[in-house]
Amino acid sequence: MDIRPFRQNVVFGAGALGSWLGARLAPAAVLVARGEHARAMRASGLQLAGIEHAVVPVTVADACPPLEPDALLLVSVKATDLAAAARAVRDRLREDTVVAVVANGFAPQEILGEALGRPVVRIVAEFGATLDGPGRVSAWGGRALLLLGAREDRVAAALAPTGLRVERTDDLARHAWEKLALNCVANPLAGLTGRRNCDLADDDLADLRQAVAREVMEVAARDGVDLPDELPERIDIVLARSRNLNSMAQDLARGRPTEIEHLNGYVARQAEAFGIDAPLNRWLAALIRLREQQSD
Repeated sequence: MDIRPFRQNVVFGAGALGSWLGARLAPAAVLVARGEHARAMRASGLQLAGIEHAVVPVTVADACPPLEPDALLLVSVKATDLAAAARAVRDRLREDTVVAVVANGFAPQEILGEALGRPVVRIVAEFGATLDGPGRVSAWGGRALLLLGAREDRVAAALAPTGLRVERTDDLARHAWEKLALNCVANPLAGLTGRRNCDLADDDLADLRQAVAREVMEVAARDGVDLPDELPERIDIVLARSRNLNSMAQDLARGRPTEIEHLNGYVARQAEAFGIDAPLNRWLAALIRLREQQSD
């Protein structure tokens, strides 16, 4: 098992999640960010809240810096921005650069890996982070699943200082569908209501949450992946413990495009391809599209 630290860590896409991860990697990462968030971090460091309260000095860059030998590049962008991220970092990669991705959607590591022409380690983040303002991030801890890829032992070791429960798995399809089910329940409901994940665990929404999850489970089964019957209840537990405002709610509040086509929209299209219907996921996707138009 190779657990040597990387000589350099770089986070491309330092929003809420990427900033928090990058500040806690060992060694601390160069955070690639722009705008007010980048300016605030340069001036005053990264202010952390949630599971810890600290001000962390960080190194910020406007673009991906030249990568040293034996570097880790962690791409933390929206699923809709993976192709653009690949174009931005491709010329910086070295032969020995290890690339990892933390992003929503069904298989972001495949999208990024195909664009870069190399294997990519996927990190499934089962925890939340919120950008509270420029230079301010709150995170609530949890688990990071590391799906098998090139040199995943070293990526797991790099994540150790974050305090996350880092687990490795080779059951790619099951975990991808489980994370997708969680996002299909939480993200559009938060986007439509503007409420935190824990607020979505309201008893009056229980039937809706479970029905959305079971539609995803049916599509997964048609894809050859049987998800556990208790998955809807597990999703409820995760939501009840998650105090963050998730990414779709944050995007809509800021008038930005969402990842809906990689979440409920994807499930609806896959259902149609299998000759079945996923009406709740289809309707949620349609409602979020209307909200996006309202933000234009």
